[in-house]
Amino acid sequence: MFQMFTSALATIDEPIPLRSCTNEPDLFNVHFDTQSKRYVIHVDTQVALTMYSNYSDYSCTYQEIKRGANDSYSVLRAKNYLKQDWMVPQHFLGVLLECREYSNSLRVLQRDAFAFVQYPSYRNDRNDAERSLTHPSVLLFGIDSMSRINFQRTMPKSAEFVTQPGWYEMQGYNKVGDNTLPNLLAILTGRTPRQWRVTCDVRKPGCFDYIDYWWNHFSDAGYLTAYAEDLASISTFNYLKYGFQRQPVNYYLRPFLVVIENAMQTITYYHSAYCVGRRYSFSYVFDFAHQLIQRFIRETPKPIFGLFWTSSFTHEDYRGGYNLDSHFVDYLTRFQEQGLFDKAIVILLSDHGRRFGPLTELPSGYIEERSPMLHIYLPEWYRKKYPSIANALQQNRQRLCSNFDLYLGIRQVLEQVRPRAHYYFPAQCPQCRSIFRRLPKSRSCQDAGIPEHYCTCDPFIAIPPRGFLVYLTRLLVNRMNKHLQRMGHENDCYHLWLKGIHRIEQKQYFNKSGHQIPSPMGYNTYRVKFSTKPNSGLFRATFMCNNDIEIVNMRVDRITRLNTYRDESYCVEEAQSRKFCLCLKTKNQFLDSNELGNNKSNIAKKKPFKTKDTLLTDDADYDELID
Repeated sequence: MFQMFTSALATIDEPIPLRSCTNEPDLFNVHFDTQSKRYVIHVDTQVALTMYSNYSDYSCTYQEIKRGANDSYSVLRAKNYLKQDWMVPQHFLGVLLECREYSNSLRVLQRDAFAFVQYPSYRNDRNDAERSLTHPSVLLFGIDSMSRINFQRTMPKSAEFVTQPGWYEMQGYNKVGDNTLPNLLAILTGRTPRQWRVTCDVRKPGCFDYIDYWWNHFSDAGYLTAYAEDLASISTFNYLKYGFQRQPVNYYLRPFLVVIENAMQTITYYHSAYCVGRRYSFSYVFDFAHQLIQRFIRETPKPIFGLFWTSSFTHEDYRGGYNLDSHFVDYLTRFQEQGLFDKAIVILLSDHGRRFGPLTELPSGYIEERSPMLHIYLPEWYRKKYPSIANALQQNRQRLCSNFDLYLGIRQVLEQVRPRAHYYFPAQCPQCRSIFRRLPKSRSCQDAGIPEHYCTCDPFIAIPPRGFLVYLTRLLVNRMNKHLQRMGHENDCYHLWLKGIHRIEQKQYFNKSGHQIPSPMGYNTYRVKFSTKPNSGLFRATFMCNNDIEIVNMRVDRITRLNTYRDESYCVEEAQSRKFCLCLKTKNQFLDSNELGNNKSNIAKKKPFKTKDTLLTDDADYDELID
């Protein structure tokens, strides 16, 4: 493996100062009354007198937050006067609260928002209590773009927490897709977006409603289900997609976040919505999880399945973990105090490591990007009941595993409580195995369902960029241009040219005796790091070539962008095109021309393609649209 700290890293690894969202004490307090099973909102009059003494008398209001007909919008109801110690109706998802000066309604004392995990009156508490004795809750906590090494590097307190008894770190965990959606879908469904394409075309509304997720199966087994993810505008199922038409789980935080991210002041930091109102973005997610744990782990035991995901601190900057660390370990400690680790299997994971920026350009960047963190916790009673699972996790700690193996591990838990139900086996991965069973010592990426472009196990050796390989790299850039053409962006984006080749590597093959052998299939596999102009894009791609029969296998979805593109691709929405496109117009020019109704005939025409591309196969159009 490689070191967490290198001299190259020292020059770029400066922690970013932590900013506070507010310095004011809370004017509103919320508590849950266990007798009535209702939330109560209290206005702290002492805070009002102390902090706002120069204000005249004030009045407070609440607005109910409701989910709309689908994921695209939520509803903020009309204002109602807030009475002291008001009991929140049990159908409320959340509320927006504010107090204003009575004589001058433009003066706001404080605005705040709260989401609620309401008690499910339709459940049988006795049956749930009995079920929770044999049905372990399963909770997944995700931190976006966090490699195994960067977790240890930037979140040492949290990394120390997960070394306690019962935790298992999967050091050989390898991603199976480029970004969040394919990696998370592989865990939740056993399939990638490409493998779901017959059922689900993400370009159409309602697609995600027709996929079977683990929360559907756990619900069928008598579990309550929950899903919360911050940054609603770029969340996994909603960024450049339509999201869910139907509410996917019992407790769904997105409608609440959609409202508050628009109705409350946000502070952008790390190029993301760092603060929403008075709180950090991630705190809404983990406060929501905390409520679930209080209600259904500690107070009235009920088995729950939940996914809680944060991107706000870590998606845009690999140093975000430094500021997240203390807060996150504080949440883990609070969860522990509420009894979570006595009742639940807990999975702490990420989707991938850092995909762009200076970290990817380090020698370790290739491995970090493809090696997300994965820590699995088994409660003591579960380890005693299923010692083979605890032993398997211990043995698997340094063995190659993938998202599909984790999917099968969750399936194994569900089979214990609902053995006769039918669950998918990962598509196109007959050698995938449950991570809760012993994995082979000798295992290939193909055995684990990991595409070659993302595999960290294959040996490569650097070779000089000789003529034919330079030609093939030009074909890669040509394929990028052709993709932009096929997506209808030929009048939106600059034509790209090869600027330089930074490194070319060739895959090596060895027999069981350790002796080098030619490629068994007659194809040579190359990995190239190259840059383009005029956008100064930095990319890495994997492709296969058979010189004898002149066939090249290149897939656009296997071209990874290594440096950030941010607003330079604002004029296109399709995910793969955004990696390649440098918009011809500046953002202001683009907006002005749209407002004036200008057509595209005045936009500069691009030079014709001169590189012949007759060798390329075109087998990944769908992947280009959804990965």
